Amino acid sequence: MALEGVNNYCHSEYDWSVAEDNPDIMSVTMGEETDSAFQVVFRSYTGAYVYFYVDKETGTTRMVEHVPAMNIENEAGTISLLDYVDKGK
Repeated sequence: MALEGVNNYCHSEYDWSVAEDNPDIMSVTMGEETDSAFQVVFRSYTGAYVYFYVDKETGTTRMVEHVPAMNIENEAGTISLLDYVDKGK
């Protein structure tokens, strides 16, 4: 559910049209897992990453943006993952 919710969020919030000709330049993948959270990683065509830390109990998701080329990392807010998961499943 973590991957599905973050994928749905990323497709609703980010412009994927730049990846139509080359879909490999943008992605949403599972990252590391801890006892309390899943990490899901969005990679943008710009080379920036957004790390989503999904609380396993609540679905509250903390977002951290990272731009490796500029060595910048910023807190980017939170979302409720449950707002982006298909409730019909």
